[in-house]
Amino acid sequence: MSNKKAFLWGTLTGAITGAVTALLFAPKPGKELRKDIAQTAHKVGEKTVDISRQAGEAVQSFAQRTVSLASDTKQAAGRFITDIRSRKANSSAVVNSNEEMEAEHTDLEDDDQSVGL
Repeated sequence: MSNKKAFLWGTLTGAITGAVTALLFAPKPGKELRKDIAQTAHKVGEKTVDISRQAGEAVQSFAQRTVSLASDTKQAAGRFITDIRSRKANSSAVVNSNEEMEAEHTDLEDDDQSVGL
């Protein structure tokens, strides 16, 4: 981002310097030269405003996309955590069910032995 900013400022400075140099070395009377300088300065000002507006729009667009991405990421993480918790709860339920079945089986074996089967 800083390289783009530096390039933009360099381009703007070069354009202004080139325009002023061209006007100063042009063979024109003082009144006409001042008028040309004022017009060029006005054009540069308009270009600067336009570039600033475009940069502002780009930054706003980037910020909106970043906020949207962060929100989507947060929602996805929430769903992931919920899924993991659900799987863990289901896994615990299966383990508890297996333990209960083994306990019942052991009780039945004990009953069978006490009855003499």
